Amino acid sequence: MSGKYENAMLRQVLSVPELLEQVYPDVEPQVRYVLTTPQIFSVKKVVLTSCGDGYAACLAAKRAFERFLQIPIEVVEPLALSRYYQMKWVGESPCDPLVIAVSNSGQVTRVVEAVKRMREHNALTVAITSNPESPLGKAAEKVIVPTIPAFESSPGIRSYAVLQMIVYLLAIRMGEVRLKYPMDQANVYRKELKELPKAFLADAEQVCALALEAAEQFRDAASAEMIGCGSDYGTAWYGHAKMYEAVGLPAVHLDSENWFHVNYFVKDVAHTLTMVFDSAANEAHSRTRELVARLNQMGRDFVLVTDDSELQAKYRFLVPKSSNGLFLSMAAHMVPALIAGYLAAMREEPYSRAFQGIWAEPDGAYSTTVSETVCLD
Repeated sequence: MSGKYENAMLRQVLSVPELLEQVYPDVEPQVRYVLTTPQIFSVKKVVLTSCGDGYAACLAAKRAFERFLQIPIEVVEPLALSRYYQMKWVGESPCDPLVIAVSNSGQVTRVVEAVKRMREHNALTVAITSNPESPLGKAAEKVIVPTIPAFESSPGIRSYAVLQMIVYLLAIRMGEVRLKYPMDQANVYRKELKELPKAFLADAEQVCALALEAAEQFRDAASAEMIGCGSDYGTAWYGHAKMYEAVGLPAVHLDSENWFHVNYFVKDVAHTLTMVFDSAANEAHSRTRELVARLNQMGRDFVLVTDDSELQAKYRFLVPKSSNGLFLSMAAHMVPALIAGYLAAMREEPYSRAFQGIWAEPDGAYSTTVSETVCLD
């Protein structure tokens, strides 16, 4: 994995398996005890909220919460939660809804604003943040605090992997307490969260070589489309974010059905980087399988990240299967991160435009953390 296109995102990806082993002994007990058994049984609905990478983690975990808890689950953008969310039923019974807010820095204004509003209406609020003294850490009733060792800076990969694992761990713990499966099965799920990234990178040389090959083909891409359904949609969202952050490349995220209605008609296919994420256990697998077949019929070159060995693509990354098909994201997110890192290196594009020029953020400039806080009710 040496060469002229070595980059910080590559190194972050390769560090993820060891990182998860490092942080797991600290975060798993926090997740286990952050909610009491009566609180877990009292929850009638879960609301997941975040921005950026944390939002992708929430989207990826939504289906796990639905399957494990068998209650209504919502992923709500914090702007909607703080300004538009219907509050009539919030706080009408204890611990309902449970609001899980994700922000590594804990500084994002909209997430803090949303948590404050929900807590004021007697929702049970849990923050996942690396900084317990941050505005988010102080706004939430309960806090899970991962300690992520410092590493070479790049668009979020290590932080995403840890946050994703924690959100999944919460779903696993709540399902276990609510007796949806035995403790032994819960422990299998927990182990898979750490093992899937490690197994995917068992032949890291091959994985990185294929990612580099894909990046070389799409070196001059003008746009990207990231396709995933259900539990795979969060990975698609994450992938589109990395293309913006690392490469400055316009990107969209959508599901397989909407691709047939809209993106199917893109004209400049040679300069469109298409990535498809699909677990064989996904309830929409049949539609994504049709999408993959159609892309191949059209002669399209694309990237496929899947645990289904029957699906074919020029750039196919096979990830290990999980016992429930819900955890593909723990390994799959590495692929768009690798390709984005290689593309940025090839184009000599600084991450986040190096926050220079029009992207510079002088003191007082509006940003993710500098924004007026509004309390509507």
